[in-house]
Amino acid sequence: MEINRRRAIASASASAVALSLQQSALAETAPLKLRYMLPSCMYGYTKISELLPEVNKIGATAIDLWPMVHGNQREQLDEMGEAAFERKLRAAGIELGCLTHYQLGPFGLQSEMRLARRLGCRTIVTGGKGPRDLKGSELKRAVGDFVEQMKPHLEVAEQTGVTIAIENHANNLIQSPDSMKWLMELRPSEHLGIALAPYHLPQEEQLIADLIRTLGNSIAVFYAWQHGMGSVKKLPKEQELLQMPGRGSLNFVPILAALAEIEYRGWTEIFMHPVPRGIPIHDSTARVTAEINRSRLYLQDCLTQVATDSRGAATTRTNSNTGAKQKMSDEQERVLGEYNALNANEAYVILRQGTEPAGPGGYTLTKDPGTYICRQCNARLYRAEDKFESHCGWPSFDDEIDGAVIRRPDADGRRIEIVCSNCKGHLGHVFLGEQMTTKNTRHCVNSISMKFIAKGKDLPAMIVKESE
Repeated sequence: MEINRRRAIASASASAVALSLQQSALAETAPLKLRYMLPSCMYGYTKISELLPEVNKIGATAIDLWPMVHGNQREQLDEMGEAAFERKLRAAGIELGCLTHYQLGPFGLQSEMRLARRLGCRTIVTGGKGPRDLKGSELKRAVGDFVEQMKPHLEVAEQTGVTIAIENHANNLIQSPDSMKWLMELRPSEHLGIALAPYHLPQEEQLIADLIRTLGNSIAVFYAWQHGMGSVKKLPKEQELLQMPGRGSLNFVPILAALAEIEYRGWTEIFMHPVPRGIPIHDSTARVTAEINRSRLYLQDCLTQVATDSRGAATTRTNSNTGAKQKMSDEQERVLGEYNALNANEAYVILRQGTEPAGPGGYTLTKDPGTYICRQCNARLYRAEDKFESHCGWPSFDDEIDGAVIRRPDADGRRIEIVCSNCKGHLGHVFLGEQMTTKNTRHCVNSISMKFIAKGKDLPAMIVKESE
């Protein structure tokens, strides 16, 4: 099994197409569809011509050009000329979504806004300007002064159709939640917005979610980016990558739930800073793309959980009102109650992410028609027709029942764990790119995490905890 894991990791970039297909199916059930944009600085000083094909590979439709020192793609645009750049965009079937400019600052963007209009770009990201670490009335007054200085620049923004999005950057006037709230309350034009970076906020998902609800449609760009262990001091790559969604400890489910609640339609960038600036986050373009896709898969699983939680909440309310079971759309019944009792071995695997011994035991060699359900909560997980022999020592499936399984980064930092979307019980791991079936996917599942219900037998009702 270890050989297969290494093969799966090594082929992560090759599985981008399969990943996109899987995520497209998941997105149909999600309450929010993120509009992804590729941040050029994640690839260092890579040539624009090499970057443009990566845009679609990460599920994006647009590119964000960064200037030196973070990247140099903005300078590359000047070197090739606007007409040549536009031709490359058209050939790739993408758009210029954003120009990021921190060195120009909020008061130096007028010519850049006119360039943006010529290129069909409607967003420019920059930082604020003013004293830092203010609070209360002093903060409100300083933000008001900043807004007054922005007015002539916002007139140009309105003329060009560009939104100037101010990032809540560290060591900056616009840094704290209160500063962003005042900025949006005092803004004289909707062409002034927020580029929200959770990295620069306290790593409290509920605080960030509440801020999103307050800022509402003033958020023009959302950075899927968490603090990790910092981005200023050089760290081992494993620690540096903790900035990426799904690698660090920040739970993006409440954050995405808030974005769904405000019906967010702005840009989303999966983001991190390398140390030093100007280098790719990995040693090859393919590996950078694979890393972004790793986080994209995590975010899609978070969105699926948001959708599942929303449906579960509605069902729970209905059950509470009627005291009756309710049919799901897939015909499996739901019932409120406590999960099935687990013995010591089952608890070790399902609750503590353990792994049963490899071998022909359990359901590894089972070929009978039927359905595999979660041992803890009875939720339907896999159909027998999606099971195949992988000779890895565990039951293998190349597909799951829609919405049944959540993928999330494993604690080892290498693999993708799979859990039951209802009770979050551990199932095993999923591997992509092994070329074992046409779906290019292998769910490697512990037999002890499942129960098999033969075709023709009644499925037990899925148990939903009343507290959930």
